[in-house]
Amino acid sequence: MRGTVFGPGGQRFFAYWRRQGRRVGLLSALLALLTGGCVTTSSSSPEIDPKGLAAAVRDVGLDYLRQGNSAMAIRELQKSLLDNPDDPLTYLGLAAAYRSKGLIDLAEENVLRSIELGSDPQSRDYQLALETLAAIYVQQERYEEAVLQYQVLIDDPTYGTPWVALTNRGWAEFKTEQFEAAGISYREALEYRASYEVARFNLGILEQKQKNWREAVGQLQAAVESGRMPPDAMAEAHYRLGEIYITLGRRDKAIAQFEFALEEAPEGKWGVQARSYLDLLL
Repeated sequence: MRGTVFGPGGQRFFAYWRRQGRRVGLLSALLALLTGGCVTTSSSSPEIDPKGLAAAVRDVGLDYLRQGNSAMAIRELQKSLLDNPDDPLTYLGLAAAYRSKGLIDLAEENVLRSIELGSDPQSRDYQLALETLAAIYVQQERYEEAVLQYQVLIDDPTYGTPWVALTNRGWAEFKTEQFEAAGISYREALEYRASYEVARFNLGILEQKQKNWREAVGQLQAAVESGRMPPDAMAEAHYRLGEIYITLGRRDKAIAQFEFALEEAPEGKWGVQARSYLDLLL
């Protein structure tokens, strides 16, 4: 089950910064140093505000993170902490960078520090930190703790994407075999946003698990038709549809779905498994 692979957490952090750009881009931060009272002019050398400089260095690190250069991001973000060790956004950036490198324990340590330092529980950065923490718990298979973090987001009336938290709560519930609860979470997510392909995809997998073939086909097909899933997820959806059609004795439909899976991700897990099926069926 894919669930959170292209949902919140690390990828939502990157998407957030792609949408927003740098919060206080390097140029504006440097301009603030020169014109916003952070530099005092006198006959002596100018006095630079360390926190203003730290913000500029932090934003360079976040820019590296947005570009996918996690190593340089970590270097710059750690440097910024020397002058501003209490900035929650810096720790959030470090959490995302460490997570992208598979350093999950360090990611957890930094996102917890970000949450501890956050002053506004309803700010987008704080909410993003909770999303990241929940995603880390899922990676660590600490599903009950993940559910608690997603519930905080769901209960927050200022949280802008409750269907995402509901879908990922459903994923954590599925992993602990709370199938009825997972179904409720997915359907509630679809009440918020009927077109949300991740909820439909996960619900299709749940229906397949419970051998509700008609419902599984409907949900997986809707996810495929959204056109918004990455290739690996598309391949998995087609592969699962092929499996269902095999079970239902619809050989031609199964072959078509396995061929779609192979086309989407020829070297990926689901493409390879689809090729094995096709070798048997053709």
